[in-house]
Amino acid sequence: MLLPLIAVACYLFGALGLGFSAYQGDSHHGRGGRIAAAAIAAIGVVVHLAALVQERRLDPQGALSLGDVLALVALVIAVTAIVMALRPRLRGMAALLLGIAAVLEAAFSEGAREFSIGRPGWELAFHVAMATTAFAFLTIGAVLAVAQVAVSRRLRSRQPLGWLKILTPVESVESGCFHSIQAGFAVLTLALVTGAFFIENLFAQHLVHKVVLALIAWVVFGILLFGRWRFGWRGRQALRWTLAGYVLLGLSYFGSKLVLEKLLGTHWG
Repeated sequence: MLLPLIAVACYLFGALGLGFSAYQGDSHHGRGGRIAAAAIAAIGVVVHLAALVQERRLDPQGALSLGDVLALVALVIAVTAIVMALRPRLRGMAALLLGIAAVLEAAFSEGAREFSIGRPGWELAFHVAMATTAFAFLTIGAVLAVAQVAVSRRLRSRQPLGWLKILTPVESVESGCFHSIQAGFAVLTLALVTGAFFIENLFAQHLVHKVVLALIAWVVFGILLFGRWRFGWRGRQALRWTLAGYVLLGLSYFGSKLVLEKLLGTHWG
């Protein structure tokens, strides 16, 4: 359990460093802090990955637990945050995302899995990777959508931004939000297509609710992106569609997984 805790600490220190750097602006100290914080976060990614590899070696045929999935999502978010941190204007968003990654990584659990993989192989691994990456990108989109609305509300009311200053300019937050949603939508499409190869019987594999909710979420995000392109949706309107799709997708995987594994004592497939 030591490695996940080290990763969490690195992410938190990285988030604080990037946050202070963004708050200080373009000063020399701010640039140095940004580089140091990004380096610490990168160490966290390496440790995080080592923890995941170590856990899989303990039980290579074990099905992913909820903690495992959250840790994978956190890893993708952390890597994305480090890439963002390379651009000074995105330091504040990177700090926020590293904080989210730390929270998700804290849910990581080691030890034997309760269920085994029914159909091991690279095909299933690829599908899981696509689904996890899609959820991570859409998590980033949802977080930035909330941040954008919060900053815009403060600016309109002419209230002091406080720590929200690190999330300015708001145009960068909005751009990052929709770029993340676009990437998540594309990867989610690929995940749904590859997932079709593992469906033999929707009812026997307990996949009805999961597939239906995922498809509805895909439609919601598709409508959001079309509305953005055709009608310029933004602000609260975009936030409502983003959160609706995100909740549906979360219920598709995490909600279904909780009901199956914790209440019914079974597993997909």
